[in-house]
Amino acid sequence: MTPEEACEIGAAGGIGTTVLATAIVPRLAPVVALVAIAALPVGLRATRGRARLRFEAAVPEVLERIASALRGGVSLSEAIEAQSIAGPVAIDLRRVRARQALGLGLAEAVSVWPEERPVASVRAAAGAFAVAATMGGRSASAIDGLATSLREQRSAIADARALSAQARLSALVVGAAPVGFLLFSAVIDPASVDALVGTGVGRVCLVSGLLLELAGVLWMRRIVGREE
Repeated sequence: MTPEEACEIGAAGGIGTTVLATAIVPRLAPVVALVAIAALPVGLRATRGRARLRFEAAVPEVLERIASALRGGVSLSEAIEAQSIAGPVAIDLRRVRARQALGLGLAEAVSVWPEERPVASVRAAAGAFAVAATMGGRSASAIDGLATSLREQRSAIADARALSAQARLSALVVGAAPVGFLLFSAVIDPASVDALVGTGVGRVCLVSGLLLELAGVLWMRRIVGREE
């Protein structure tokens, strides 16, 4: 989605959640508003990670289609242009084609790609395209071999993520449980949170608890995210 769409969805969700909290537990509405505001950048970061995984998974397939087109007699530039129509990699390939339209050679056009998208599979693909454009020869087999290698690498990463799935789920539960219990208690018995949000000591405890929760979530995410 575009940045504007992401901001619209985040703002609508935050406003709706705050209004609902105000109607049910007015005294807890500021806390819910702060959580809703923080949820937007956290959600965008999580979505960016999933988008990167989808992009990296699509690179081997694009390489295989380009290699197939080369075997059919199509030039490398034409094969890249054909893959710039749709898909997770299409936007990047359109930039490559745009640089070619401005007068750069294919090798120079793809040399900027790893800077725009600092991903290992992009560096490998850009290098393969540059070598194929410069040296010529039987580049289809080399690009096919690269696609196979990247696919095997992605498979290994997927296995590592599967082995760490339980740890990541535990981190999510541990991080969300205290906040969820606080909201549940506020809905069931609003008077139970009076001391927490109605006194100075309670507010200090609430803010400190939320900050410690955030620090714990970030630390657990760092630990369980090292499989990549």
